[in-house]
Amino acid sequence: KHFLQSADPPVELRGSLDCWACSVLVTAQNMIIALINFSLASILFGIILTPALTMIIFGFLCHSTVQPHGTSLYCSELLDDTACIALLVVGFLLLTPLLVLALAAYCRLARHLQLGLCFIPYSRAVYKNLPTQRNQKQGPGSCFSQQDAMERQGKGSIWV
Repeated sequence: KHFLQSADPPVELRGSLDCWACSVLVTAQNMIIALINFSLASILFGIILTPALTMIIFGFLCHSTVQPHGTSLYCSELLDDTACIALLVVGFLLLTPLLVLALAAYCRLARHLQLGLCFIPYSRAVYKNLPTQRNQKQGPGSCFSQQDAMERQGKGSIWV
């Protein structure tokens, strides 16, 4: 339906060797983008979750059942079993809000960098002459076509 309305040349299947080569290139680019996403997420999560993970690690490692007192360089005389349990409790209580914060930071950065738009669909490897943009975007970072945006316009949003 959309292809008939545009002035683009007709869509046709690629040859088997051409399709295979394009599939390898599409897979390589999608893997590189996925690696960039994973690296960005791990850096953000690592930075934001460091305080809670440090408390949990010291709480476990400095407890008397794991490490006898005086044998560890990092466990001081101030960290008795009660202090270690307090570190564990505070660390686990901080873990959930910091996890939500890290996820929100990653989503915001990924949306700002538009990393999702870098993924190439495999239909590009199978067909020739596919139009570069199948639907018109409403604006930067928008995931809806204009028709979807018109349908949603009358409905209220639960997000503030």
